[in-house]
Amino acid sequence: MKECVFDQRFDDVKMLQYVNNDISVLHCHHYAGLFTKLALSMKSIGGPNLLFEAMEEASYLILKKYFITHAITAMDEKVAVAEEYFGLMGLGKLELRMTSSGGSGLMRHAHVDEGWMSKWGKSPESVNFIGQGYLAGAFSVIAGLPIGSCSVTENRSIVKGDSVSEFALARKGA
Repeated sequence: MKECVFDQRFDDVKMLQYVNNDISVLHCHHYAGLFTKLALSMKSIGGPNLLFEAMEEASYLILKKYFITHAITAMDEKVAVAEEYFGLMGLGKLELRMTSSGGSGLMRHAHVDEGWMSKWGKSPESVNFIGQGYLAGAFSVIAGLPIGSCSVTENRSIVKGDSVSEFALARKGA
């Protein structure tokens, strides 16, 4: 596979950071933890799902643009790009296993979980809605499906005390 292109630049006039000509912001674990905590406090209006959907859409669009721009069509190459992009964006270390109907994701490091633990310690519930959204968007675009086609179940979680976070990915309706 070719090296993943990750052109990062800062526009001093507009005061914006770009990655591959897309506006990009990586929040520190303090900020990401606080807005994740806010989302959890807003469960009654779907706060966690809002974080999930925002990242699902962002990852879907970013990866789809990347695959088109770089003429990447093979599933194994798409998976490799999605894994590398996850790390390059500062979200952690991701390993994907995929078929057209499902798969799995393994995070040995997760920015949101590890940040949460450094501020508040273990959590009895999952908090990495951003990582889950990334997985859903990546699965859908890699499998050539429309956005929103993937369900994600977190089976093990760093924030709950596991050594890794493991996710099951499934095509909705399959």
